[in-house]
Amino acid sequence: MSGSTGRNLWTVIRRVLRQPLSAGVLVLGAVFSLGYVSLVPLAGAVVLTVLYAAWKLRDESFIRAALREAAEREREARRADRTFRIEALDVDSRVRIKAIVRLQSEIAEDVADSPVDEVAVGLADTVEQTEQVLERGLTMAEKRRELQHYLNRTDAGEIEARIHSLETKLGSETDPQRRAEIEASLAAKRQELDDYHAIRQASQRVLDQLDAIQCAFEGLRARLVRIKSSDVAEWTATNEELRTELSGLATAVDTVEHSIEEALTR
Repeated sequence: MSGSTGRNLWTVIRRVLRQPLSAGVLVLGAVFSLGYVSLVPLAGAVVLTVLYAAWKLRDESFIRAALREAAEREREARRADRTFRIEALDVDSRVRIKAIVRLQSEIAEDVADSPVDEVAVGLADTVEQTEQVLERGLTMAEKRRELQHYLNRTDAGEIEARIHSLETKLGSETDPQRRAEIEASLAAKRQELDDYHAIRQASQRVLDQLDAIQCAFEGLRARLVRIKSSDVAEWTATNEELRTELSGLATAVDTVEHSIEEALTR
């Protein structure tokens, strides 16, 4: 049994145990066992609960409802955690991420409300892809906060002024040892300036990529809204297009993440 299948089975079983009938039978079994000082009533209650669970596990609508409730609880937990993470971002990133979150939620709702059940199931993976892209966008924005923290504390003008001062001093210095010291300092400052520009560029690339994600999600949402047909073939073809676009978007995110890591490890 795969991990996903095992989790789904446990999710359904937990919902069975939370049903009033299951809870009532088990409570009565426990009460009678205590009253008669015997485990037989409790054992009987357990057997009845197992039989009830086995019967419910054959009910597809019950299983779908259990998995839907579990998914919603998981989404609510993610939303709560995500809210705190978003509020900690810088203003520019926060505005973009909030827009992306709203669009992703609307895409998920459009898929859930699709006119054909087979379509909603087929698009489930695509919705999960949008969720993953959203999460990666948020992670990028959090890393951008680190980049911005450095940029806000560093004055490029001061670095450039120091470089100019060292160049002037080097031009008038004749002592070989002093020249070597100045050249070393000059090389360090030039590297610092290069690092500053690389970090600033990486920070801007995050914003550009967040803009790209927002635009892509707006396009996905518009495409879903335009489909009024209940034709499964049309929805399936659209789904393939969406998956291709999301795959390309994920590749672009990979590139930006790589540039961020390079900037952070300089």
